[in-house]
Amino acid sequence: MKNIKTKIILSAIILLSVVGFVGTVNAAGVSLYVSPASITKTAGTTFNASVGLTNSGSKVCAVEGTLVFNGLSCQSITIASDVMAQSSPTCSNPYFLIGIPNCTTLDKTLLTVLVKAGNAGTATISLTGVDIIGEGASVGSVATSGSYTINAAPVSTPKPTITTNPTQQVTQPTQQTNGQVTTPAEQTTQDNNLTANVGAAALAGAGMKWYNYFLIVLVAIIILYGIYYFAIKRKKK
Repeated sequence: MKNIKTKIILSAIILLSVVGFVGTVNAAGVSLYVSPASITKTAGTTFNASVGLTNSGSKVCAVEGTLVFNGLSCQSITIASDVMAQSSPTCSNPYFLIGIPNCTTLDKTLLTVLVKAGNAGTATISLTGVDIIGEGASVGSVATSGSYTINAAPVSTPKPTITTNPTQQVTQPTQQTNGQVTTPAEQTTQDNNLTANVGAAALAGAGMKWYNYFLIVLVAIIILYGIYYFAIKRKKK
């Protein structure tokens, strides 16, 4: 009788151990991941990362966790269209509780996050408080982070400016005289012509004046000669 009880107890222990081992194997194949797992970006640039479920056959009905950003600033978080967010994450509160309609035994993308790279160095997106829930029980809590290399933004070096001495064109200001626009050179030419004309007119005037004097003297000489001829010379005869 004791042998039968002992066998029953041992059989139950072995059965429970096998069931527990199978459950552990299934749970070990379920985890969350951040994709891409690694990438190199430049400081100040933006890029997308996704959080997904890796499943090796376990039935998963809901996933819970919180996003943690290090060296990155969250810009927006978008939930996948084929899941239901019972608690939707935001950049200010990145906690999520996502339900999967009809559960799933396959890999599945849960959400996408847009982030902006900060300063040069290493940046990460990690998950904390992860709980992968099956039909009424937790089936896993493993999560793989994404690690990224951020390079410093290139410093733009200004190109040296080569200056030359172009031929300078001197633009002469214009003047308007009697409705006509003239340049200083043209004005100078006109002034010279005017001076020449005035000089010629002055010379002509001076010549005319001396000509008049000559005529007066000539007339006076003729008159005096006439007087001399008629008054004095005829008397002598």
